[in-house]
Amino acid sequence: MHMSERDLHAWNRILRGETGFTIMEIVFVVLLLGAMVAIAIPAFSNWLPAYHLKAACQDLFGSLQLAKATAMGKGVNCTVSFNQPVNDQTFDYVVFLDTDGDLEYDLGESILVKRSWGKDNFPGIWFDPSHGGGDGLTFSNNDKGIPAISFQASGIPISNSGGLGMGTAYVTNSKGMVAKVVVSCSGNIRVE
Repeated sequence: MHMSERDLHAWNRILRGETGFTIMEIVFVVLLLGAMVAIAIPAFSNWLPAYHLKAACQDLFGSLQLAKATAMGKGVNCTVSFNQPVNDQTFDYVVFLDTDGDLEYDLGESILVKRSWGKDNFPGIWFDPSHGGGDGLTFSNNDKGIPAISFQASGIPISNSGGLGMGTAYVTNSKGMVAKVVVSCSGNIRVE
């Protein structure tokens, strides 16, 4: 078997213990990794706010479904009120058993969900003030001026006036993306 001069030189390096990467190989790999990171970081920074927006809307959707199912299962009105104060803290929304049917949270009514968006839950998410009445919500207000919707035992939503309830929550994120959680007058709930 005949070895070329190049192969012979490589074998001599191996036999002398001179193995490893050249500086050019290391520089090339570092530059390649740097390019991959430069591409991945902007994509990730756009993906995360979109993920939080979708997760927050799914959470609100699930809470509205919980209110509807609870009303149907327990035979008592279950209300979702937005920007609701409870014990000196204001929550983005609260789901509670509305035993007196007034769409207002009263001390002693059972709270099923209290949700505050922000640092810990869905960072960079809030109701879009450019929609609705300046608060990102089109639900009717209760007598305390708080947007609310209640589900009856039949699963049909009602407003504060006792008529059919419906409305939309416009949710936005730090990148300006907007999604909607819609409750129709028939009680259908969807995310758009």
